[in-house]
Amino acid sequence: MHNGHRILKTFDAVVEELGGLAAVGQLCDNQDVAAVCNWKRRRQRFPTKYYKIMIAKLNEQGADAPDKLWGFVEIKADA
Repeated sequence: MHNGHRILKTFDAVVEELGGLAAVGQLCDNQDVAAVCNWKRRRQRFPTKYYKIMIAKLNEQGADAPDKLWGFVEIKADA
């Protein structure tokens, strides 16, 4: 995650930041709204293949989100 960016912690917050279901679908290989809804309904996460494009767009907008929203295991810093 990048310093100074707003952290979006939920699937819905990412969708909202990116302009809604249709905008997310368009960003992700022109998927339709139903596909984006299915990602949430089935897994509560985005497909990993869209991670880089979505994170880049979020970063452009001053936001970031945890990798787990794309199904990645987060690395925790040692205490």
